[in-house]
Amino acid sequence: MRVAALVGSPRRRMNTDTLVRAAMRGAASQGADVELIYLDGLEIGPCKACPKHPDPNHCFFFDDMQTVYEVLENADGIILGCPIYYGTVPAQVKLMIDRANCLTWISRDSDGGPVFTPRLQKVKKGVVILVSDTTRDPSAAQMPIRMFFHDARIEPAGELFIPDADAGRGARNDEERLQEAHALGVRLAEAIRETASAQSARWSGRHGDAS
Repeated sequence: MRVAALVGSPRRRMNTDTLVRAAMRGAASQGADVELIYLDGLEIGPCKACPKHPDPNHCFFFDDMQTVYEVLENADGIILGCPIYYGTVPAQVKLMIDRANCLTWISRDSDGGPVFTPRLQKVKKGVVILVSDTTRDPSAAQMPIRMFFHDARIEPAGELFIPDADAGRGARNDEERLQEAHALGVRLAEAIRETASAQSARWSGRHGDAS
């Protein structure tokens, strides 16, 4: 079970990073192999809205987004940690989301309606940790993340929204919030395991019918 954590904050060892690490420990406690990727440490260029399809590649441009593409292709679970800036996701996360644009190809049906064709084969489970200081309504951050999850074939398995993260001792020193993040990681691993068990059962059933 491979779980990749994507940290969208530029501030290491602070609230978002620490809460993501707690979630990683939760997933690891259930047997997951976990890895941590700092989006701020990657060189990811903005989407150029190319008019052509990049198939068979994920994108026409090759930069550190290749690291993210590999994770989205092969991981079983995703933990996305995201601070909220100006009510929405920060630039580090938005760059990644924009560059996931070609992971689902959009065509038109005979009536002109959109037809979405996913390019990634693997369906993953994902959880989100949103951290804010003053923002009380996370909906503007949730919307692009929800669209990103759709295009990357990540099925939501839970979310943790932490407002007032810098109040008092800070979220990184708040044992209750750290436990909530840990529980989120446990929930992610359990969701991955449940999906794998269901798929195994379906496969066994088909195999039994054929024998």
